[in-house]
Amino acid sequence: MVDSMKLLLSNIAVSIAALVILSMVSMPAGAARDEENVPIPQDAAKSSNLLDGKTFVAQSGEKGKKASNNDTIVFRDGRFLSEGCLPWNFGDAAYKSKIEGDGIRFQAQTVSPTHGTMVWDGIVRGDAIEATSIWNRERWYWKVKREYWYAGQLKK
Repeated sequence: MVDSMKLLLSNIAVSIAALVILSMVSMPAGAARDEENVPIPQDAAKSSNLLDGKTFVAQSGEKGKKASNNDTIVFRDGRFLSEGCLPWNFGDAAYKSKIEGDGIRFQAQTVSPTHGTMVWDGIVRGDAIEATSIWNRERWYWKVKREYWYAGQLKK
């Protein structure tokens, strides 16, 4: 009885191990996500925090409109922060960066418990930053999606 129980458990363990290995093999590379559940693009090389220690003063506005706000964008300890979004409870978030042409491309996703998410994409060339954010906020009865632009200079 004990030997048959051991054999049964052994067969189950082998089956579970095989399923785990097969599920990992079939996972597409583009499905990878970072520690904050931000999708990692298939072509993204392992990046480091290339912008840490830099702070930018920027103007921003809704896509297609003139500047309507000032913002301070901070990169510190592998984290991204838009100080202009703090009043809406958007905190800092991990960011990814990589060298792209003559600049450094960065991406982040900030989350507010009360106002949704903002997906950030931008490039720093020398002392200049250009970025966009897409703000999404969903409720069961309505949805908001707005795009904003940012342009600024390194704070000295």
